[in-house]
Amino acid sequence: MAGGQFWTDAESDRLRELHRQGVALHSIAKEMDRSKDTIRRWSKKLGLSYDRSKTARASTAKHVDNKARRASLEERLLVKAAELLDETERGELVFSFGGADNTYNDRLLDTMTPRSKKDLIQAIGSLLVSANKLHELNSEGRDLPAVDAWLSGMLGGEAE
Repeated sequence: MAGGQFWTDAESDRLRELHRQGVALHSIAKEMDRSKDTIRRWSKKLGLSYDRSKTARASTAKHVDNKARRASLEERLLVKAAELLDETERGELVFSFGGADNTYNDRLLDTMTPRSKKDLIQAIGSLLVSANKLHELNSEGRDLPAVDAWLSGMLGGEAE
């Protein structure tokens, strides 16, 4: 940023030109290497205003898209939880290496070991908690940026 620098007439001219071209405030700030607050303040001094209807429509569309992503993710989490629940009813292959010759031995158990079953149940619980959180967020009509940020964090930044 050009912090501490005085505002120049050339910057006023550039601001007017970018505004006339319909460039958004945040883009003007980036191009002019000034803060959005500085651009907003000088726009006001110069009698320039910004049409926020495009921003509002874009934000609404983004929130609708993110709500659909949350619903899709909720469904995927529930499907995965059901798949894991089915696995708790299956047997488990256990194996070992040992003896003087380091031989491999395996055996198929009729049921899972208690440790494996516990791990699966914990994974199922985590999936269900996440699915429930998504359901609550969507059903309460909370199309908030914080909700979308939470989803983005869960997906590793994919929900922008």
